[in-house]
This record gives sequence, structure tokens and C-alpha cells, in this order.
Amino acid sequence: MADNLEKYRQKRDFKVTAEPEGIVRKTSGHRYLIQKHAASRLHYDFRLELDGTLKSWAVTRGPSLDPADKRLAVEVEDHPVDYGRFEGTIPQGHYGGGTVMLWDEGDWEPIGDPHEGLKKGDFKFRLNGKRLQGEWVLVRMKPRPQDKGRNNWLLIKHHDGREVEGDDDHILTDNMTSIVSGRTMEEIAAGEGGGKVWKSSHAEKTAPTKKAGKTPALKFIEPELATLADTIPTGKNWLHEVKFDGYRTFAYIEDGSVRMMTRKGLDWTPKFQALADRLEGLGVKSAIIDGEIVALNAEGRSSFTALKNTLSAGKSADLQYYVFDLLYLDGEDLRGLPLLERKARLAGLLKGKDFAGRINFSEHFFEADKGFLNKICDMEMEGLICKRADAPYTSGRAKSWLKVKCHKRQEFVIGGFSEPTHAERGIGAILLGYYEEEKFIYAGKCGTGFDRDTSVALRKALDKLEVTKSQYDDKLPADARRGAQYVTPKLVCEIEFTEWTDDGRLRHPSFQGLREDKPAEEVGRDRALHVTKEVMEADPPLAPKTKSKSAEAEVAGIRISHPNRVIFPALGVTKLQLAEYYDRIADRMLPYIINRPISMLRCPEGLSPENKAETCFFQRHLGKGEMKHIYDTGVKVKGRDEDYIMIRDRAGLITMIQWGVIEIHPWGAMADAPDKPNQIIFDLDPDPETPWDNVIEGVREVKTRLDEFGLKAFLKTTGGKGLHVVVPLTPKYTWATVKPFTRAIAQSMAHDYPDRYIAMASKAARKGKIFVDYLRNDLTATAVAPYSVRAREAAGVATPLFWDELSVKLKPSGYNIGTIAERLAQLKSDPWADFLTTRQTISEDILTALRIDIHN
Repeated sequence: MADNLEKYRQKRDFKVTAEPEGIVRKTSGHRYLIQKHAASRLHYDFRLELDGTLKSWAVTRGPSLDPADKRLAVEVEDHPVDYGRFEGTIPQGHYGGGTVMLWDEGDWEPIGDPHEGLKKGDFKFRLNGKRLQGEWVLVRMKPRPQDKGRNNWLLIKHHDGREVEGDDDHILTDNMTSIVSGRTMEEIAAGEGGGKVWKSSHAEKTAPTKKAGKTPALKFIEPELATLADTIPTGKNWLHEVKFDGYRTFAYIEDGSVRMMTRKGLDWTPKFQALADRLEGLGVKSAIIDGEIVALNAEGRSSFTALKNTLSAGKSADLQYYVFDLLYLDGEDLRGLPLLERKARLAGLLKGKDFAGRINFSEHFFEADKGFLNKICDMEMEGLICKRADAPYTSGRAKSWLKVKCHKRQEFVIGGFSEPTHAERGIGAILLGYYEEEKFIYAGKCGTGFDRDTSVALRKALDKLEVTKSQYDDKLPADARRGAQYVTPKLVCEIEFTEWTDDGRLRHPSFQGLREDKPAEEVGRDRALHVTKEVMEADPPLAPKTKSKSAEAEVAGIRISHPNRVIFPALGVTKLQLAEYYDRIADRMLPYIINRPISMLRCPEGLSPENKAETCFFQRHLGKGEMKHIYDTGVKVKGRDEDYIMIRDRAGLITMIQWGVIEIHPWGAMADAPDKPNQIIFDLDPDPETPWDNVIEGVREVKTRLDEFGLKAFLKTTGGKGLHVVVPLTPKYTWATVKPFTRAIAQSMAHDYPDRYIAMASKAARKGKIFVDYLRNDLTATAVAPYSVRAREAAGVATPLFWDELSVKLKPSGYNIGTIAERLAQLKSDPWADFLTTRQTISEDILTALRIDIHN
């Protein structure tokens, strides 16, 4: 067998590096993996095992699911198969210096002869990864003088039903954590959660950096966010600041180096380099400053439009940075101090420094009323930010910061557009929307606020996102559908308007510009908080606990790292409190989840209205390495053993919480008989317009039909707005028999009451109806476990119920992590006491009558 690793070895001195020297494997394995690599520039190392080594390409922008988006892939030297296990850091100054994350893994299948494909430069294959699947091709480009001997390829997704047109970078931005450890690049760089350090003797040629400092030690802190309010709070505990119209920005200062970070943790230092340079003059060892970057219009007021124009013109030196909070200073975490004290420390830090008017302290005042707000509004300013002077800094959206606006204005997502009436190619109007309960809701059309250049540039951006069908979950009115061209709802824009109409549309909307600092899926409708005496006089939130990174706790014998990390910001629930909840509920919950394959929803950073989608992901495989108390089921699907997860006891349950798990979703069968279900589930999924009493009646209808078949059913909430009907079974038949039975029940309901029920998962056909979802009854399908907490703002709990609790007065949202203990204490018996002892099966006569094969 040829030694294809010689070039790899020549670049490394294995006397000083921990990288595997590597041998050519004498196997025919077909492992696939992608390592996200932040070296001199961020790229994705794409690797396929062939002939005992990893064939490797550096994909500069990462893979795309859009076949029209051809990604450059630079061929690099073959790597040892053992290299695919690495996740950690390679120190700067060494070959490949930077952070490495294992972003995806699985196996691959060649389409045709792989050696012939590589030789011809037309290499086709099928990926079976955890994040990427389906058919792909690597096409070699013709060599050019500027390539300097490099072999450049294009990585392209095939049309195979798994493509996503207009995907752009969505697959990358939706998956920002390691597939094996759940860590972010920042956590890997900081050494959190373990990891390796590899050193090489050959320095990589990298672009010189302005400051050659150590890897940043200051971890990103989620911002405190203001809640929209209907009036100004009054009282001695409140101070007031002018609301700015710009980009919320944090300055992270370490060892003389300054990073300018967005509210989402993106490094925008290059955009704001002039301000970063000025902040170096503060002369501190370390600091985290919170503020807003603005541009002034001709009238001297902050203007988001002016800010966009200034950045587009490359005149960032003209920007101003208004700072209003100090979170960290020279090794001291200040978040636990009252706001007034933090501001005093900030003012002292800036005193005597000459920033030429570019770095400004945001002054505050204590006396404010409606008359004062009117004066602010008469000056055509944004409004006020009202803050509790005695409150600590608390990440997330809370009531200790309120925003009172002069104009109704917020972000919306663009879901489509219409052609202009004139001949020039641009925008006539844009269709706006927002997300509510994961549904994309139509908010109206906006046809004003564009100048010529803006209209043409916006059209160019939207053309890349065009799709054939509306992405809205509600039906659009006729005037919106007429001439509409739909797009993937990805672009976020700022809209000013006068009011909401009764039917949920914007009145007199005006386009202010695109926003790049907020993901589309996090844009919801702002609803103003009514400021009452209770709101104004409420106790301030507790100060965040700021123990060292090594601070730990223990629950059920399991070490809980970062115990004070806030998982549910709206409720202040920490990781330790979540673990303690699961420990208390374990005796009730474990019988429904142990020794079953499990899918987990992991949120290592917790939840926030600003980062939920980015930080949570499902996982059902162990990945590489062993984890105590978490086991491989040994289940094989389609002949492949993919390390499906299961637990056996309380220690396993708490280990999952330590691992960042919030939600637990078991299969409908045990691990030792995965193809023979021991329960079936009906999930009633209503259209948003369906009345609640119709849902209640639908649940009763399912129970009635199950009663007719002699099957005892049990009821539970889903932890959200829905309900599950669950039927225990003796594991006799396979899924091939059980799933058609559940489908027959759903179809019979749709047949008997076509105006009320539907048995298809079509949102378009579901208008005003309830989808009787039987699709959870299949191999690998899951449903949320009884007593599982849901990864939603209200921390709802999937709660078993008695059947006599089913009524229109039932409010599933009333059961959450804060109320479930009181409910259980009041119960005289367990609603599901008979679930585990119920022995029943579907009658053969019934299956025969339904023409369902019992011998599958």
C-alpha cells in the first residue's frame, strides 16, 4: 500500500508535536468528517477516508446545501485517519495554529469508482453525516497561474431532495457547536470542557496582527436587554438615559488589545477599528464596556440610516461610541454592583481622557415624566431607556431595563417583495413578518423608505433568496399575494410605523435599513409592558453569581460545572436548579426513559430570546469517546450502529443535564427491542386559528376511538400548548403493523369530520383544522418525555393528567418548572399510576379488518 502521508510528515516535527505521526491504515473504512478550523482565516477542513488515509480539502466558506452555491475547496495533503479525532487548539506560530472544532462526522459512500472520479476531477459521493447528508460532488477546476500549484476544486450539493435552495450559510449559522462536545469555538479556545493542544515546529505564514497577545480570556457576556414599556416608570429607584439609534456594541479590552463585539458575540472590530484604536488609550489591563455605536445625521441626532450610510461609505472614523455600563475592570467582575455604582466607575475610567468626541459617557437623569418624554420626541429623538439604579447587570430581557419609544419601530423579517411600477429593477414593496411560537406571521407590506440605491441593492440581495412558495405560516391577503415573489425569510430590516391594525398589520410602515446584528428567527412582535406600581416598586433582580470558572456543585453524585449559569433568563433558573429539578422528579420520570434510545435537546449556553436558535441542538448519538452513565444502545438502523444514546438510572439523567440537556425525547420502544413498540402516541397539532375547545374535543375523539378498540389511553400536556394521547402496548407487533394502525385512526377522523381534522402534515391544507399527528409512531421517531422541561422561555413541563382534567378550562402552559412541585404535592394519586402495569395489545381481528399485515 502506497504511503500517502509523506507530505503530511514533512510539515511537522513529531519530537515537539502531539499530532499523530500516522500510518496508512490497512482497512477499507469510509469515514467522513469536517473540522472547523480558525487558523490564519476561518475555513472548514473536509475529509474523506480512502485507501487508509483522509483525503482532505480546505473549504474556505464551508459547505452549502444550495446546489447553485459552489464552494471553493483547496486540496491539501492527506491526513492520518487518527487526525479525525482531534478537537482543540494548535498554538499560534505553529503550523495550522488556531482553534479546531469537530463540526460533523459520519461515513460516506462513493458514487461510481472513487479513484477514477479523483483522477478525472469529477468525484461524486454520498454523505451520511449528522449534519450533512445526501449526494455531493467535488469538481476540479482548471489550473491558473495565480493558483501557484494548488489544486482547486468546487464542493457542490446535488439535487436529491436534501438540497435547500437559497440556503447560503444557513447550515453553518444554525450549527455553531461541536458535534461531539457541544462546545463553541470560544469554549474550545478557552480550554473549557477539556480538549487537546497540538504543537508543530513549523511556523505558519500568517498575516501580521496588530497586537500579538494571548488568546482572549474574557468570555462573551450576553447583554441585558430592555423590555418595551407603555409609559415611563417613576420613583427614586429609576434613572433615565437617552435611547440611541445605532448598533449595540461591547468593547472587550485585554492586554492593550480591543475587540468590538456585537450583541450576538460577533467580532466587528474591523468595522469599528477607529473606535477600537481610541479605546486603547484607556490604559487598563482588562475591561468590558457596554454601549451603542451611532452616526449623527445633518440635524445632529443619532440615525440608523446615517449609520448604515457611514459604514457603506467606509467612514467608520466618523462614528461615535456612547458607553453606558461597565461590566468588568482589571480582573473584577462588576455585574453584581448596582447600576449607579457601575456607571460611576465608568465615568471615572473616562475622566481626563481625550477621545476627540468619539467616545462619550451616556449621561443619565432621575426626574422624567410624560412631559419630558414629549420634549424628547419633539426633538425627533428615539425615546428613553429607563433603568433600575439599584439593580445588578443581568443578561437577558428583564423588567429592570425598560424602553419607552417616541415612534413605533422594530425589526421585521422580509418574506417576499413585489416589482416596482417603473422599469428600473428594484423593489416595489417588501412583505414583512415576524416569528411567534416558531411560526412565521405576516405583518404587512412596506413600500416607502427606499431610495434608488437602497432599492436596487435590496433587490440584488433578495434575488439570491428567492423561492417558489410563500414561507408564511398564515394565509396572505389577496393584495399581498398579487405579484408577490417569495424569499427565504432571512434578511432582517428596521421598520418605523404608526400603529398596529386590529388584524395584525402595520399602518404606514417605512423602511429604515437592514440589520446585520440579529438573526431572523429571533425577530418577534414587540408588545409593550404595562407599567404598574408593582413593576416600578418590585425588588431588583438578584445579582448574578460570579464564582470562578472552577466553581462546581454536585447533584446525585454528579459534578455540575457552571452551576450558576442562567439557563432560563426570564425566570432566573440556573443550571444547578435545573439539575435539582430533574433529581427531584427522577423517581416519576425514569420509568418512561431508562433503557430506551433517547434524543436530547442540548442548550450548553442556556436560553435567551437573543440566542436560542444558535445555541440549542438535538443529539441522539454518543459521538467519540465514553461518558460515564451514558450508554450505547447497540441499536442498528439500516444495518448501521450509530451509537444511539440511553441511560439506566438517576446518575445518567443528571449527567445529561450536566451535558447541557434541557429536553428529553425517548423512542416508543425499548433498546433491546427497538422494532417492537411498547407505546403509541397521538399528537393533536391545531392550526393557530383553531379554537381551544375544538382541540379538547379532538382529544376526546381519539380516546373514544381507542376505547372502541379496547385500548386504555393516558393523557399529558406537551410542555407547550398541545396535548398527547399515549397508549401503552405489550411489544408484540413491529412498527410496520403499529404505524398503519395509528394512521388508520387519524384518517378515519379526517374522513368522518373533514372540516375539523386532517391526517396529512400539510400546513397549507391545515387551515382551521387539527392535524392528528400519528407520525411519531415509527422507528427512531420520538416524543417529549413525561416531566421533561421544554427549552422555551416559560420552562413548561410535559405533565401527566387525569382524564377528568380535560376541559376547555385546562391551561397546559400553567405547568412549568416553577409550578409542577405544587401540583404534585396536591395530587392524591399518580395520574399515570397504571401506565407501566397496563398489559394490552391491538386485536388481530381489528388489524385484519383494517387490512393491516400482522406478519411484518
